[in-house]
Amino acid sequence: MKRREFVQQAMAAAVLGLSREQVAHLLRSEAPPLPSDALYERDPRWYWAEMRRQFLLDPNHINLNCGSLGVCPLPVIRAVAEHLFTSEAFNEPDYPWWGYAENEHIREVREELAQFLGVSRDEIALVRNATEAMNTVCNGLDLNRGDVVLTTDQEHPGGLCCWQQKEARFGIRLRYVKLPLPPASKEQILELFDGALTPEVRVVSFSHITTTTGLVLPAKEICALARERGILSVVDGAHAIGQLPLNLREIGCDFYATSPHKWLLAPKGTGVLYLREGVQDRLWVNIASGEWNNKALKAYRFSNLGTCNLSLLKGLLAALRFHRQIGPERVFARQRELARLVYEGFQHLPQAKLLTPDHPELWGAMTTAQFPEAEAERLRRVLTEHRIRVGGGGPRLRISTHIFTQPEEIATFFAVLARALKT
Repeated sequence: MKRREFVQQAMAAAVLGLSREQVAHLLRSEAPPLPSDALYERDPRWYWAEMRRQFLLDPNHINLNCGSLGVCPLPVIRAVAEHLFTSEAFNEPDYPWWGYAENEHIREVREELAQFLGVSRDEIALVRNATEAMNTVCNGLDLNRGDVVLTTDQEHPGGLCCWQQKEARFGIRLRYVKLPLPPASKEQILELFDGALTPEVRVVSFSHITTTTGLVLPAKEICALARERGILSVVDGAHAIGQLPLNLREIGCDFYATSPHKWLLAPKGTGVLYLREGVQDRLWVNIASGEWNNKALKAYRFSNLGTCNLSLLKGLLAALRFHRQIGPERVFARQRELARLVYEGFQHLPQAKLLTPDHPELWGAMTTAQFPEAEAERLRRVLTEHRIRVGGGGPRLRISTHIFTQPEEIATFFAVLARALKT
């Protein structure tokens, strides 16, 4: 092997988290072509089995926790690696500023994301994850002592702790909507928010899909309730992009944070923040760099974070195109088909209490069941011993299903669970 090839492989292995042998194999071969639409029409089960070849997943492990980390398909990994080599060789038309100033790479990513999300490029900022996006909004808003921020009791720390710090530091007040486990209907949820949006509330901040149970909140209706009262709406959509059809203009929120590294299967370290054009001037930038106060830049001001990794953004673009090439509706339908298998599997376990509502408007591709806490901890240990990865904490087991998930893996999960519950 030539020294240059060895160095390339070693660099890619470090960046991508793969062994050098895996990187060598990856760079020697193209990803297999996507299975055809004709195969999907003829034999959907075989179509999805063939789709699994797009991923580097170890066949001896079962990953049912896409809700924490997605799995990049081969075209995404190749896009990251190829741009890394090109940029490190300084073999680009322009000097690779690595994102310190907007360039054609960043504009292209923002443009396609904006189209996918139903908004304009001037409303899209690129960040590292939903946590950074939520902090950008929270820390950028001027709120006074005593102002109320309404949230829920099922928020992820990445979307909640920024508000808790603001409460401790500046004297704002947090108020929590207690969400039923599970809610009976969308109307029940809206009644709870309607009653809690009192005159002293300045901001409502909530998850589009809760990390705890996979509940899909009626974001459009909640944002409408806030808007008619003059209240800002901030949506933590970490789980939504790639799991739900999204049109942020129709949702009507002021700010929307999301993590494409989960359900869109983008590289880790890629995040998106939507800032509605009419409210951008109400937000201070968190990290002041060149032209921090140039409001003509619009949402890009909030992307200007210094040197970033453009190779990851190339991977984000590849993930978006991979998703669109398969077809979003096909992806969503498959996720829900598999989630139904999980739901029905839990229904056959008398020890399990389902926390995810069995309602199409309130449920996506994450399903959560509750067990006695000591039992849940034991079950997690057993699943780990069988190389099965799940989400959830405390008394909960949370199962996430995506296009790489095979029905046989779900069957294996429940077989292991059933045996463990008998001992």
